[in-house]
Amino acid sequence: MGGTMPEASFNKISIDISAYIKRNTSNRIDENNIPDQVKFCTCALVDKAKELMKRNGKISESVGSWSVNYQGNSEDSKAMYDLLVHYLLYEKDSNGEFLLYRGN
Repeated sequence: MGGTMPEASFNKISIDISAYIKRNTSNRIDENNIPDQVKFCTCALVDKAKELMKRNGKISESVGSWSVNYQGNSEDSKAMYDLLVHYLLYEKDSNGEFLLYRGN
């Protein structure tokens, strides 16, 4: 989709991201007809996951009077979910059901 991440890295991370998307959409995405928004979402989540893995939870670091601040896992999870919602909030499956609908 035009990114600069090496294909091998993208493929490795996208396996977990695909599982994350499937879990949050109750596996409603037709894998033979994946909407563009799902593809965009996957790319954005892969980028975010790589960013989060790179910093290992560290959000800031100072040198004078050395100080390190870490972001908790719940904030990382919220950032990932916020991206998912940003891309998929209004996307529907082939039956017209919203992908992120969690009801019966």
